Amino acid sequence: MATSVLNSIKPCEVTINSRDLCMAEFNANKPPYNDESMEELASLATIILSQEKGRRLSKYQLKDQIRIVFQHDGIIKFFTHFKKVHGIKNTKIGDSNNMSFSAAKLKAAEIYKKNTSNYTFEFVVSKQIENLQAINKYSPSKLAETTVTTYTSYLNAIQNAFGKNTLFQTITPEIIEATLDQLLTEKSGPHVAKLCEQMKKLWVFAKNKYNNGDNPFLEVDKNYIYSRTAKPVPCKAYTDISLISQLYINLKTAKNNTLINAVLLMMFTGLRPINICNLRLSYIDDLTNPKFLTFPETTHTARGAMKNQKEFRIQLTPEMKKAIQQELKLNPDKNRTYLFCKVKDDSKPISKESLNRALKYHAPKDMVAAPRDNINIKGSAGAFPTLLRSFLKSHMKEVLTKKIGSSTIAEIESKKMLHHSVSNHDPMSKHYDHSNKIYNTDIKALYKNFSLFEKEVLKEVKIQAKLKNKTAKKSFLKLDCFNKVAAKLKSTTSAYSTIWSNIVQQTQKLKKSRLLQILE
Repeated sequence: MATSVLNSIKPCEVTINSRDLCMAEFNANKPPYNDESMEELASLATIILSQEKGRRLSKYQLKDQIRIVFQHDGIIKFFTHFKKVHGIKNTKIGDSNNMSFSAAKLKAAEIYKKNTSNYTFEFVVSKQIENLQAINKYSPSKLAETTVTTYTSYLNAIQNAFGKNTLFQTITPEIIEATLDQLLTEKSGPHVAKLCEQMKKLWVFAKNKYNNGDNPFLEVDKNYIYSRTAKPVPCKAYTDISLISQLYINLKTAKNNTLINAVLLMMFTGLRPINICNLRLSYIDDLTNPKFLTFPETTHTARGAMKNQKEFRIQLTPEMKKAIQQELKLNPDKNRTYLFCKVKDDSKPISKESLNRALKYHAPKDMVAAPRDNINIKGSAGAFPTLLRSFLKSHMKEVLTKKIGSSTIAEIESKKMLHHSVSNHDPMSKHYDHSNKIYNTDIKALYKNFSLFEKEVLKEVKIQAKLKNKTAKKSFLKLDCFNKVAAKLKSTTSAYSTIWSNIVQQTQKLKKSRLLQILE
C-alpha cells in the first residue's frame, strides 16, 4: 500500500494532498518493524518532511525498547527507549549509515542487559513494596494498609531466603526449588505456601522491569509446595453461654481499664478484634450521649472500616453504651483519634495482642469448650477474641430459630449481626435496595437481635452469680464448722497441756523431796 503511494509521487511534485496521503501511510504502519519496513518508512518520511527540513518523525518499538527517528534526508537514527523505572539513561545507538534496524535492536538489548544485570534481590523487593504502597494509596479498596504490612513481611522473608545481595537475574528454577526446600525445613508448611504465592507475584511484577522478560518461576511445578504441605485447618473451638457469663462477671468485678471496656464491647457487638482496636471516636454519633456506632464504607479516597468495605451501623444496647461511656470517662480527651488508646501513647490504638492477653487473663478456666483434636494453634493457649464473635453467631442462630421457627431466616439474621454478606438469594439487591438508608430497616432489626442477645447473657449472668454465691456460702459454712472444731480441739489440747504440766511439776517436787531425805 505504501509502495503504491511512493511510486505515484515524485519528490519534486509533492503537494499538500500527496503529503497527507504519505502521512496516513506512515501512521498506519504499526510495529513490529523490520529492516524492509524501515526503508519504506524512511521514504515516506522524506516526502512528508520535504517542505519542513527541521522537523523529525518518530516511531517506537516498545518490545525492543527502541525509538526510531526519521529525518528529511532519509537518515534513520536509533535511540534506546527505557522506562524511567529502570533508571537507565537513554542514549543514541547509531543511525542507518552504520547499522541496520536488526543490529540496533541487538545493541539496545545488550545495553539493557548490561545495566540491569546488577539489580540485587533487595532492590527488586524494595520496588515491589513501593508498588504495593502505591496501590494502597491510590486504590485503597483493592489493598488494605494491613495487607501491605503482611505482604511486606513475606517479601522480607523471601529476600532473606535468597540473600539480599544476590543478583536477581542469576536466580534460576533450580535455585528457587532449592530455596523452597530449605524453607520447608525451617518453617511450617502453610507459611511456606504463602511465601511461595508471594514469590510468584514478585516475579510477575519484576519480569519485564528487572529480568529481561524472563520468569523462572513458570518452570517450577505448580504443585511443588502444595503436594508436600497440608492446607490450614480452621479452628473448630467454641464456648457456651455459661462460660461467657462467667467472663462477664470476671470483667465487671475487675478494676476498670481500657482493655476491659474493649473486651466488653467486643462481647456484645461481635465485632472483629481489628475493628475494636481501630474504632475511632468519629464513628460514634454523640460522645456525650452515644446512640449509634457507624463504621464507614469505602470511598474513592479511603478504605472502608469493615472487612467487606460496606457501611455497618449499630444502634447501641445498654451494655454497649456502658462500655463506651466508661472508656470516655476513663479517658476524657475528645481530640484523640481512637476510642481505645494505648496508655503510654494515646495517638495509637490498643493492639490486638493486648486485647488477646486481657481476654485470656479474665476468661474462666477451660473457656475453650471443644475436643482437643478440633483445636489447632488458635485456641491452644486458651480463650481468643474471635471466640466471642463465634459464640454470638452460634447462640443467636439457636435463639432465633426457636423464636421465629425458621432456621433459614435465623441463619440470615445471625449473619447480619456479624456483618456478613446475605445477598446470595438476591445478588442484585445491593444496587437497588436502599431500605436501610431510607427506613433504617436492618438497623432496627439488628437492634432487636443485639438486645435479645444481651438479655440472654445477662439472664445467664444472674444464674451464674447465684451459683457462685451458693458455692461461696457452702465454703463459708464448711470453714465456720472447721473453725469451731479447731477451737474445741485447741481448748481440749490446752486442758490436756495444763494437766500434763501439773503432773510434770508434781513429779519434779517429789524427786527433790526424796533427794533431800537421802542427803539427811
